[in-house]
Amino acid sequence: MLLLLALLGVAMNLVSLTPQRSQDTMADFLPMSTASATFPNVQCWVFNVEFMNCTWDSSSGPQSTNLTLYYWYRDPPKECSQYLFAGAITSGCWFGREDIDIYNNFNVELRAPGRHFKQEMKLQDLVIPWAPDNLTVYSVNDSQLELKWASSYKATCLQHLVQYKSDIDSSWTEQYVHQRQQFGLPSVDEHKLYTFRVRSRFRPYCGNAQQWSQWSPVVQWGGRRPRERPSLPVLETVLVPLGLLTGFIFLITMLTRLERVWVVLMPRIPSLNSLDDLVTTHQGNFSTWSGVSKGLAESLQPDYSERLCHVSELPQKAGAQSEGSGGSPCSQHNPYWAPPPCYSLDPEP
Repeated sequence: MLLLLALLGVAMNLVSLTPQRSQDTMADFLPMSTASATFPNVQCWVFNVEFMNCTWDSSSGPQSTNLTLYYWYRDPPKECSQYLFAGAITSGCWFGREDIDIYNNFNVELRAPGRHFKQEMKLQDLVIPWAPDNLTVYSVNDSQLELKWASSYKATCLQHLVQYKSDIDSSWTEQYVHQRQQFGLPSVDEHKLYTFRVRSRFRPYCGNAQQWSQWSPVVQWGGRRPRERPSLPVLETVLVPLGLLTGFIFLITMLTRLERVWVVLMPRIPSLNSLDDLVTTHQGNFSTWSGVSKGLAESLQPDYSERLCHVSELPQKAGAQSEGSGGSPCSQHNPYWAPPPCYSLDPEP
């Protein structure tokens, strides 16, 4: 009997110690399976600590009215000021830089009439940085390459994943780089074409983010480019053949003119077959037949005239009679010139 009374007293004490909680307070402690059956899960991503999107699946949960989102760190809850919509139904909330505090616990609460669901997040684990940019690759020496890039967030909080492969590789080779924004690749072959790309994420020093950024644009080095013969500029490609053609035409023109001058200055060499033409057509005029111009033929004529003087030897006995007669043995052919002295040959005594 005493044992039964003792057990009854313990049961009464347990009932008196159970707190009375409101329906809203109990909703905060509902199991995840029960909460997810009535409210969608909220997923937040912080993009480069510049803005943040918190979204939920608007196709699940109560659809009779739009869900409202409240958020807070330590201050009282505030409603979202810029909702995202899927059609006419709210599906998320956009937060500016001034609403982001990545190192304080971030609380969100979805509300519907008579119901609500609360979540707590660590934003430092939800940061997605922008993809690296300004990738440049250059050769340090004959067998080593250096890859550099730039990031829009402070390097001390980032780790990078470098991927590279040559044109004969079927898969990427990966290399992690912490804090630094450069990567060296030794023992390269300049006959191969190398391709590089980089992406980034928050490192454990600043947060435990597991989400990588997008890949940077690829950059390439080597292969055909170092071995290619430098091509001539378009202007030289056009001007060189044009200059050669112009020079060839000028040379042909000069040779044609020289040939004409040579024909004018050089008389034609007679042949046996053309002697008849010389006699019959040109009546023995060699200058006309040979093609020598009239001016050239006249220029070759002497510009002076000579008189003829006949000298004869007389017998000895007839010499005196010849002198006595006063005649002159010379015959003058040109009346405009004074006759030169005439001489006769006298026999020796």
